[in-house]
Amino acid sequence: MITFANPKKQKMASGCESIELTEEGNWETFPPFAKKYTEQIGAKVARKIEGPDMHLWEIEYEGVILNFVYNDFPNGVSIEPKDKSSQPTIEKLFKLVTEQSEPNGL
Repeated sequence: MITFANPKKQKMASGCESIELTEEGNWETFPPFAKKYTEQIGAKVARKIEGPDMHLWEIEYEGVILNFVYNDFPNGVSIEPKDKSSQPTIEKLFKLVTEQSEPNGL
């Protein structure tokens, strides 16, 4: 099971909050990591977008499309809402991420 040392919510320019999973990883490790993690949380990959400095995968989690992002600068992996209506899903997913990352979690 993939766990994270210190997952946290991060305020975005849109006013929404994203889930910052880790500041680790790199361009090459993101695709296999993202595939395994989406399976772990029960999400499906809807679309993959590649940029010169980021991977952006649109994933469907419980019927809601979210952005699963690896960014070179600042380095990190996050899950972001597409809009304000996705925020409750981010909250639910953050709770799951936190529970799975606790030493005595799930």
